Amino acid sequence: MTSENTHTVATAPEEDWDARAAVFDDEPDHGLRDPQVRTAWADRLRAWLPGHPADVLDLGCGTGSLSLLAVEQGHRVTGVDRSPAMAELARGKLAGRTATILCGDAAAPPVGEERYDVVLVRHVLWTLPDPAAVLRHWRGLLRPAGRFVLV
Repeated sequence: MTSENTHTVATAPEEDWDARAAVFDDEPDHGLRDPQVRTAWADRLRAWLPGHPADVLDLGCGTGSLSLLAVEQGHRVTGVDRSPAMAELARGKLAGRTATILCGDAAAPPVGEERYDVVLVRHVLWTLPDPAAVLRHWRGLLRPAGRFVLV
């Protein structure tokens, strides 16, 4: 249900992402440990993200692999993941960098009134029961001329 002042988004039954966190990066597209896979994702992000430092909201950031690539390209990242174990791994991966990792629901991220140049979402939208409502909500998190990067 949406009104001008409130926004509620239902989410799908939760998979046990905490249980999967320890092995999540073993998947080539998750951990980006293989140099060729990492380079391919870095190249994609370079094409999709602005060419200047930008504020990026990485929703469903998992262990922070794409967040790390974005930070390495000069962006400031706020990552959000519902799993405390995933968020903790992302914090470790991004320690000492221009990144903040929050534990929260990607469908309704705990970012208050903050707005971003980019909303980055990889492999999350399909898990949500009302993607249209979520996309509308995420659109409201973008600054003017902001962009979605949906994978």
